[in-house]
Amino acid sequence: MTEFEALNARISVRSYEKRPVPPEIVAELQAVIDDCNAAAGLHFQLVDLSAAIKPAVKLSPGMFAGEVYTCALLVGPEDEIGGEMVGYFSEKLILRAVALGLGTCWVAGTYDRKSVSPAIGEGEKLWGVVPIGYATARTPVIQRAVRSRIRAKDRNTEDFVESDFPYASLPAWIRAGAEAVKAGPSAVNQQPVNIVYKGGLVTARLWKEKKNQMMYNDLGIAKYQFQVGAENVGVRGFWNFGEDGEFIAE
Repeated sequence: MTEFEALNARISVRSYEKRPVPPEIVAELQAVIDDCNAAAGLHFQLVDLSAAIKPAVKLSPGMFAGEVYTCALLVGPEDEIGGEMVGYFSEKLILRAVALGLGTCWVAGTYDRKSVSPAIGEGEKLWGVVPIGYATARTPVIQRAVRSRIRAKDRNTEDFVESDFPYASLPAWIRAGAEAVKAGPSAVNQQPVNIVYKGGLVTARLWKEKKNQMMYNDLGIAKYQFQVGAENVGVRGFWNFGEDGEFIAE
């Protein structure tokens, strides 16, 4: 499965089978985490307690079902740029997990923080966790209702772009990027990021007037999603971090 295929296959999984992730797949996920940490000075950590048959993180009852034996602890710098990098590189990890046949969910608050013990250095914080496991064939009614309630807040694709041009006349790669942003997860379940195409430049910004730190996770998530969507139609590039950071097409 390609990264773009994983992007379209990904959903927020809220019901997990009671079976561990095999060691060889855990090793692949660890390699991705090592790359992310090296690239951005992050401190992501993969918790695997499957050998002890003990949940790695306690997810809030009602919001999730089943047990999770593997999860990523998203530790990074505590400032806004750090939050953005956490979002960006966590999405790289999530799409790799999906490509390996696993289910994930970006979890910012609906878990027991006392159930995890991350290593946190000076100037760092735990931004959230990503449970990783096998989705059940059928999601229980309560978890389906939770997902439906969250996705009901989704915006239309054209609402993700600010431009002087009508959405239909935008370059195909910008529309592809916007579609990819819409398909992504949201740490705050609001998708508060817009892609801005003005003066020949592509930037990204938070459109919510009242901001909190977790929205910068969403800024990073959206940037990674956009990058994957644009690349799928032939435009490779990279983002400058920071709000109003520019996308540089290669």
